[in-house]
Amino acid sequence: MLKQRIRKTAFLGIICLLVLSIAGPALAADVPVQYSGPVVVVTATGTTTVAPDQARISLGVVTSNKDLALAQSENNQNTQKVIAAVQTMGIDKSHIQTSSFNIYPQYDYNTRSTGVLIGYQVRNEITIVVKDISKAGSILDGAVQAGANNVNYVSFEKANLDAAENEALLKAIARGHDKAQLIASAAQMSLGDLLNISEGYNATIYPNVANIAMDSAKGMGGAVNSVPISPGELKVNATVTMVYQLK
Repeated sequence: MLKQRIRKTAFLGIICLLVLSIAGPALAADVPVQYSGPVVVVTATGTTTVAPDQARISLGVVTSNKDLALAQSENNQNTQKVIAAVQTMGIDKSHIQTSSFNIYPQYDYNTRSTGVLIGYQVRNEITIVVKDISKAGSILDGAVQAGANNVNYVSFEKANLDAAENEALLKAIARGHDKAQLIASAAQMSLGDLLNISEGYNATIYPNVANIAMDSAKGMGGAVNSVPISPGELKVNATVTMVYQLK
């Protein structure tokens, strides 16, 4: 009996050691860093603007018919016309992507609560990347005239944001130092060494002209006037948290 208790105690001790060895680092990570003496913690954001260098157009072809095969066949033909039209305007096929393809049964609920199947709707959504922003409006027009009857959005992007993100980060650091200096002066203390700095959430604000795009697609029956496209600027934000010693 005594040997069994000893073995059981030893076994429980080993289990506890294993749990502590696994949880130890996690527990330590949750413990806030302790600093000796007074400190000031500031969070600051830096923002820079940059001109976009490409546009992204999301549009679709929607067809409906009582016969699913006919609805899909018409959709395939119209989608091929749209793709061919934008390719003739200089868009490489690698910059044309099918983003979604869906078939929706259509029901009439006026006759009975369970609904009566009256046909099918086929939707083929396409995303087009336009490297030359000046052509975005004409490409949108050409796609609509070729058969696209649903325009989701037009957005503007920067292919490489590294330089803009670095600039925003430097502005955030400078802003953080200024805030810490202000707080130290208000507390009648002086700013000491930088003890810690961490980068927070970075974000890019993309302008879009979704409403303009939808207006251009209304009607769909006749010619579409040139859509005025104004790319605007992208705002790139960077955030840092800084800890300074006070003295």
